[in-house]
Amino acid sequence: MFAVATDHELSTGAAVEVLMKGGNAVDAAIAASVALSVVDPYMSGLGGFGVAIVKRDKVYGLNFVGTAPRELRAELLTREDPWEEYRPSFDGPLSVLVPGSVAGWGELHAKFGTLDWKEVVLPAIRLARGHVVTERIWKFYEGIKGRAGQFHANYETFYKDGRFPLPGETLRQPDLASTLETLADEGWRSFYSGTLAKKTVEAVREQGGLMDDEDLRNYSPVWVDPIEVSHGNYVVYSLPQGTSGPTVLEWLNVVEELDPRGDWRSGEFAHLFLEAGKLALRDDDIWNTGKDYYRVPLDFLLSRQRAKSLAGKVSNEAKFYPKVGRSVYGEHTTSLSVVDDDVSVTITMTQMYGFERNGLLRGLGFNLNDGACYFSLDPADKERVEPGQRPRFPLSPVVAVSEERTVTMGAAGGWTIPQTVTLTLLKSLRFGAAVNDAVNSPRYLMRYRTNSIPYPPGTEVEVEEGIPSDTINYLRARGHVLARHTPLGGGSFGALNGVEVRGGRPVPGADGRRKGSGAVG
Repeated sequence: MFAVATDHELSTGAAVEVLMKGGNAVDAAIAASVALSVVDPYMSGLGGFGVAIVKRDKVYGLNFVGTAPRELRAELLTREDPWEEYRPSFDGPLSVLVPGSVAGWGELHAKFGTLDWKEVVLPAIRLARGHVVTERIWKFYEGIKGRAGQFHANYETFYKDGRFPLPGETLRQPDLASTLETLADEGWRSFYSGTLAKKTVEAVREQGGLMDDEDLRNYSPVWVDPIEVSHGNYVVYSLPQGTSGPTVLEWLNVVEELDPRGDWRSGEFAHLFLEAGKLALRDDDIWNTGKDYYRVPLDFLLSRQRAKSLAGKVSNEAKFYPKVGRSVYGEHTTSLSVVDDDVSVTITMTQMYGFERNGLLRGLGFNLNDGACYFSLDPADKERVEPGQRPRFPLSPVVAVSEERTVTMGAAGGWTIPQTVTLTLLKSLRFGAAVNDAVNSPRYLMRYRTNSIPYPPGTEVEVEEGIPSDTINYLRARGHVLARHTPLGGGSFGALNGVEVRGGRPVPGADGRRKGSGAVG
């Protein structure tokens, strides 16, 4: 038996195909990931990176976030002001981190996979040769045509008729199909030290980028020990520093300490949830980092003593705190979850704005990321840009385990990710909601500017339709600044996909906000 939840029906179909051929949940999750690189290449791709959490005999974590090239230095990026439209760490070839997605898929397959690598990649190859465009995909890619279409390779592949293919029309990506065929035939390491590596470096250097063959050859994902907390009858696992896993788990601890009355729709719960979140997010911003040599005090952050201390700071009034860092970045991520009889897996991937700010690599059919924008240019900041290091990203996959149930999920949405994951997880664990109901019921979340760490003055609370008016009035009365009331599924709340196993029965929870697709079998 199995369950799959992804952002696209063709990605879900790729996962199901691999499962029906005898692959396991990890094989299926990789197949779905590669397929998403074809059918929704803005959100993830071969040039991107991500993280994964897997539960089999125990829980495993994999960090395949990209690293800064050896030649990248802050002084190359100092022309930028953080609020300008064009910034070297945000636009163009200097913004590229060494891609981690292909290595991440390869490591997952080597450790857990049961099906031949070529069989796992095959569904994506067929999709690259030609697949039918959905309405959601057409609407999004047509909407970014003005910027994405300025790159010649993008224009020739996606906009050569002056527009993106309409819903029901076929999109063909021959260069990407050829790249995937090489990846299937030569193995994933070809991307880092073989034919594809050579072609990639040539294309990057042609664009004026810094990444070279040594950067690719030396790249390696990192297997990490997951972190955990207890919440009710569950043990909840996530990934350690460099992700927002510590934020989600600390947030759960503080909510449990506050023990709000009413269900998640109530005013009291919403207020306490939001106030606990500001404090957890602030701790994340103060303490967390992607640097491999920096020790984040996770035992302290996830301790009950810390939860009690933060809970003691929460009152009946909304509070705001001085901003620690500057981060206003977009929601260009995808997350998928798959479960079978033995394995549960969630993979979360991103490439930031690479599709529209760097464009496809000539002759290869995929674009690189612009992940360097998550570094700081302040030499005194622990998040300063450093060769070979990873930035901190808000990717936050989780798996929760009790005697009766296993729930795994991950989300897209930039710095809204830890909010979305924590609220959805609480709906499921604390209030017993089935995973599909937890995913697709209304949400509220905090925003600072467009999409930043939301705890300073200026933070607004945005709610979706379905949150009771009494709750909205309760929040206003306690000093929260209420923003727009968004239609449920309006698209501004990211996207979360999860699966659960309850009573031996696997169930998907695919997010309708991005027209997600679930399957069971």
